[in-house]
Amino acid sequence: MKFLSFNGKIKKTMLLIPLLAMSVFPSLTGAESASNEELAKQSIKNYVEAAKSGDASEAAKWVIDTRFKSEQEQLKEYKESVSNNPFSDVSIKNIVSASDDTYTATVELTRKDDGSINTVTYPIIKKGDSWKVLVGGQETKSKKVEKLIQSQSEENNTSSVKPLSTELASYGGDTVWVSAGDHIYSGRFNMTEDRVGITGWQQIPGSLSKCAVRYSIVEKGIFSDDAYGQTFHTGFNYWNGAAFYETVYTGRQLSSVYLKATNEELGNSVKLRGHVYGN
Repeated sequence: MKFLSFNGKIKKTMLLIPLLAMSVFPSLTGAESASNEELAKQSIKNYVEAAKSGDASEAAKWVIDTRFKSEQEQLKEYKESVSNNPFSDVSIKNIVSASDDTYTATVELTRKDDGSINTVTYPIIKKGDSWKVLVGGQETKSKKVEKLIQSQSEENNTSSVKPLSTELASYGGDTVWVSAGDHIYSGRFNMTEDRVGITGWQQIPGSLSKCAVRYSIVEKGIFSDDAYGQTFHTGFNYWNGAAFYETVYTGRQLSSVYLKATNEELGNSVKLRGHVYGN
């Protein structure tokens, strides 16, 4: 009987050793990474469901939105956005792991106006003990706006437009450098007609080479920057020299919008400043 009892203790000890190792070294089981993935999935799900239901405060809890200077400004814009949401449905298509311990969610946004689908991607990152969806200027547009932009590009008649008279907003500044692929915004403004004029200066610091910048009129929505018109300007301006002039046509007068300037250069930062005008 003693032998059997001793043998039983050996068996119990052998069972306890791997269990102890699993509790001390959880990474050996993959439990930690699975937990992170589930938390990341839950954060994008919570954000989407809250935004779809019109709960701006709850949606804001699950994101880091780099478009706004404060949480108060973000929440104000979110509340306005949910009452004028251009999307009838929002669907999470997939969530994949990235190599830097983050995740990326692909989301399809179905438009109310024409039923078309805009696809956007959101990084999901860990901040402290929480997983947050990173919203940073993902851009969407309707088929109608795409056709409008294409027609304006083909006409290319901006050189005949005279500068407009009333300043609506400004953007950039002497110390504002925009990284490749990044963007900045003007202050929010109300359009006075179906287009705005832009005067500006753009340059690659330390170079006389021309650079390309895309200028768009957007609303900062809870899911994306929804664009209504855009133009490209490629050029170089001495910082204290003559400014360029362009127009952005939207086809209608819009309120509470921004000028968004996006650096289209590959590998070069661009220095930007300028003004937005209306009649």
